Amino acid sequence: MRIAFLHTAEVHVKTFDGIFQNLNSKVELIHKVDSSLLERAQRNGLEDVRSETIAALTELSAAEAVVCTCSTLGPIADELSKTYRHIFRIDRPVMEEACRNGENILVAVCLESTRDATLALLNECALQMGKVIRPKIILCKSAWPYFEREEMAMFATEIAETIKAALLQRKHTDCVVLAQASMRVAEGLLENAGPPVVSSPLLAAKRAIEIAGKS
Repeated sequence: MRIAFLHTAEVHVKTFDGIFQNLNSKVELIHKVDSSLLERAQRNGLEDVRSETIAALTELSAAEAVVCTCSTLGPIADELSKTYRHIFRIDRPVMEEACRNGENILVAVCLESTRDATLALLNECALQMGKVIRPKIILCKSAWPYFEREEMAMFATEIAETIKAALLQRKHTDCVVLAQASMRVAEGLLENAGPPVVSSPLLAAKRAIEIAGKS
């Protein structure tokens, strides 16, 4: 069984290698990292990287499952999944899980470039599942520079503090979503925040195994 990943940050290689050591160490993992795709999408918009993202995902499509781990590039992966059913975006399983937890969903993102795509996906999942949701997006803007400098402890702290402040202002929250894969590092700091906190890497890994097993 082979599962392939398109990443826009090297840190995700270690993340998924660790996850699969616990889930299924016999799976062959294929990693392709291209940070320029995210950089250009942020600077010039998604259309600027569409053809290259499609080419990269198509190149990986010989694997039994393919995961696009960049939320900003997620809409492109969605489009391609209509042709290649075993290709999917990393944040789809976590959005489905959020919808199962209740209607008041707090969604944390670190990049403005992923805000619209994230909200659109969440609403799409709710519609497909027949759920009524009341989402609120919060931007953890101050956290991202720490990620870029690979200062992961501070990255996690900034995310957690922003979310905790948002929870104090929101009367009721059924679920908190860490929308980008990199934000998983803040999960432990939010264990006592109140509502359940969900992130994408583990759920996506399980979905990938499920898809690969059916091929």
